[in-house]
Amino acid sequence: MKSIKTFSFSSIVTTVAAVTFVAILTGCASAPQKNTEDRNLLESEINVALTKFFAEAPNAQLIVRSALGVLVCPTITKAGFIIGGEGGTCAMQINGRTMEYYRAAGFKAGLLAGAEKYSLVLVFNDANTLANFRSGTRNWQTGGNLSVAVAKKGAGGGFNTKTMGTTTTAFVYGQKGLMGDISIDGSTFKKLVD
Repeated sequence: MKSIKTFSFSSIVTTVAAVTFVAILTGCASAPQKNTEDRNLLESEINVALTKFFAEAPNAQLIVRSALGVLVCPTITKAGFIIGGEGGTCAMQINGRTMEYYRAAGFKAGLLAGAEKYSLVLVFNDANTLANFRSGTRNWQTGGNLSVAVAKKGAGGGFNTKTMGTTTTAFVYGQKGLMGDISIDGSTFKKLVD
């Protein structure tokens, strides 16, 4: 006997709305290398984001200076109700200089309600991981083909350096400081090309 699956109208509407929302959110991030004004605005936002990051812990500047590469996402916007998405534009910096731009995107489900913004810094500590991330135009997904350790603050106020031994470390922070309750698993990063 065949079982017939039925779909409710509300589940179809919710799915279509979520897919549309994610498409719109990720489509909003234009390629800044095509527009000088966009690029200058993003570079200014990156400087502000890094200044806030350096204020988070006494060893934050050393972590960035010691890194082989740093992906700075000054503003990731996350919004939805039960189902939602997130997105933003990021810049890969090597030795403090922007080399290329990336689009961050993600689909989230669970206890979501409303919207929030946060900043993300991905520190690359391994040459092979950095080279693979920068090569080609494939999507890199945290928790999938990109293994990332989320940094925590130690008792002395500095970042716990145990996570620095991993190939990639994520620092998530917002207006109120380091955020330990945001999961970046499932977030994707794709290089923006001309």
